[in-house]
Amino acid sequence: MMEDALLYLRVSSKGQEDGYSLDAQEKLGFEYAKKHNLNIIKVWRGAESAWGKIERRKFGQMIDYAKKHNNVRHIIFDILDRMTRNDSDKIKIVDLVRSYNKTIHFSRSNKIYSRESSPDDEFMLDIEVAVAKKMSNDISRKTTMGMKEKAEQGIYPSNCPLGYVNNHKTGGIDVDPQAAPLVKELFERIASGSYSLAMMEEEMFAKGLRHKTRHTKIPKTTLYRMVYNPFYYGEFMWGHKMYKGTHTPLVSKELWDKATAMLGNTHRPMSCKKKYAFRGLLRCKVCDCTVLGETQKGHIYYRCSFSKGQHAHKGYIREEELTHTFGNVVKTISISKDFGGWLLDGISQISTQQGQLTENRRKVLQDDYNKTKGKLSKLYDFALEGQLNHDMFAQKERELNNTLQTLQNSLDAMGKDKTEIFGKAHQTIELLSNLSNLYEKADNFEKANILKLVGNYYILDGREIQADFRLPFNHLARFAQEEHQPLEKAIKNLPSIGKVLTEPKGSSFAKWGGVHLRLPCCYCLPA
Repeated sequence: MMEDALLYLRVSSKGQEDGYSLDAQEKLGFEYAKKHNLNIIKVWRGAESAWGKIERRKFGQMIDYAKKHNNVRHIIFDILDRMTRNDSDKIKIVDLVRSYNKTIHFSRSNKIYSRESSPDDEFMLDIEVAVAKKMSNDISRKTTMGMKEKAEQGIYPSNCPLGYVNNHKTGGIDVDPQAAPLVKELFERIASGSYSLAMMEEEMFAKGLRHKTRHTKIPKTTLYRMVYNPFYYGEFMWGHKMYKGTHTPLVSKELWDKATAMLGNTHRPMSCKKKYAFRGLLRCKVCDCTVLGETQKGHIYYRCSFSKGQHAHKGYIREEELTHTFGNVVKTISISKDFGGWLLDGISQISTQQGQLTENRRKVLQDDYNKTKGKLSKLYDFALEGQLNHDMFAQKERELNNTLQTLQNSLDAMGKDKTEIFGKAHQTIELLSNLSNLYEKADNFEKANILKLVGNYYILDGREIQADFRLPFNHLARFAQEEHQPLEKAIKNLPSIGKVLTEPKGSSFAKWGGVHLRLPCCYCLPA
């Protein structure tokens, strides 16, 4: 009567030589079973390493199957090192033999290990396992040394990331002509700050970017790791050391820095697949956590993520209410077009007056400069005629040259064109007079762009929003707050409004001048 058996086949890699290939092992295994009157009811095949931190999954499945099925009394391996090269797996086999009365067969060597095996047979099994383990360790050490040497040469020693292909003929890494342009586009869009990982997950899939082996959609967590992978700008990490790669970079280091910085300003990718306009724009006042969006019964709500657990649940705020509240925030720095015209006229007058004062001052300085230069010329004449001794000449020459340098510095400073400063003031006023109207007409995603334009961040305090405005909008908002009245009235009461708009502290207009370009959909001021 034939007894049921299991057949376990394994090779270390797909490149195993023919004599030990899965097909060769399987053929020999079935021949062995037929010769010994065994009926193979299940076969496990796999090319996987028998040594390492990750336990062989299929080996574990086979062990569990043998334990659960009493009818299975035999397990067939090709040779011992196809069964195990480590002590952990040997213990599992010994347990199968002693506790579950299984018999282990080795088809290539015709050896058997069972309860009836003699102590000498068990001793020889231990020796063979130790030899197999030694061989495995030697192979592992040589492989590690070879990989390190390859890394030292600038060649990534493992499977390359998406966007590249391993060239098995040359041993190098080539650019994937299909995936590489999409990977570069991924970095560009993330770096722009206008696209989330959830958006890129859908968009990249639609454009044809697929998982290398499964050919499925690339999840947000994988996209996150891709953006942070230095391999794409030409370097790679191996053995806790960074190496300069010989492969072709897909992105520049500058673009990589921008993309990772943009991801660094947000939380790690969430499981949410919905696109929320105001997600990540707000932070909770109580715990400083990000305010997230979610959909409930067809409506979009926003709530604190409670990731730090510092306060109880505060409820939800609907997107419609949030949009209205943000609108009130925008109104605090908005002015009417008529008032904007009044301000522009005032700025023009200030510009004209300052231009006249500057010109008058320039004439005075130029006259003083010419007079001083004349004095210096006369000084040289007196020196040539012998009317001055050497010490007196040197002292007067030094005094006049110092005066000339001071006057020249003043003239150079006045020569700087103030037109750009007044131009920025005109842009600010033009934006302020259109801001509220632009916000009302924009969709929610464009509204979020406007809010990013004028504010650094926003704090959700219950159902109220506190804004930290960018320069120069923060000055204007503070004026209105201090005067406890609308911005237009506050500005009218400020005699120094011209100075505020034309000479802001630091380089506020220079900073803001780059920010306005982030608003492509609604309103773009001239560069």
